[in-house]
Amino acid sequence: MKITYLFLPVYFGLIAGLLGHGVWTGAAGAVVGGVLAVVLSAEAIRRPGSSMASIDAMTGVEFEDYVAARLRRAGWQVDFTSATGDYGVDLIAVKDGRSVAVQCKRYGSPVGVAAVQQVVSGARHHDCNKSIVVSNQEFTQAAKRLAYTHGCQLIGRKTLESWVPPPARRAV
Repeated sequence: MKITYLFLPVYFGLIAGLLGHGVWTGAAGAVVGGVLAVVLSAEAIRRPGSSMASIDAMTGVEFEDYVAARLRRAGWQVDFTSATGDYGVDLIAVKDGRSVAVQCKRYGSPVGVAAVQQVVSGARHHDCNKSIVVSNQEFTQAAKRLAYTHGCQLIGRKTLESWVPPPARRAV
């Protein structure tokens, strides 16, 4: 977003200066571009899910909603399990006849083996073909080994960063 602070004032200044045939018009355009850059940056900070910091600040339920929204955007039908008695599964995603049990962990430290144990057993209980743990953190070595043993996919912080949605473009 920092390039916005440089690009927009210069762009608006050049366009206004060329159209207005004057230096003062160009300077006014640069000021308008600067103000626009500040407004756009503030909007990006306020928009939930626009950065990993905003994901880290989410509650567990907000993180589940975020993961569900990202899966839906990828074409999955997503249902939430009940808050109690979910058997370690937060979401059940279905696409092309495949069902996936998803455990969402918004933590402040690496995710341990218990999350994998929960979703693997919960996936079987919910008749899912696959299991996934999604977290804003990375996973312990024990969690990685157990996930490998059971074919459970782990989506940690590095992968989740690629999920962070870019700023929405508005049609003019």
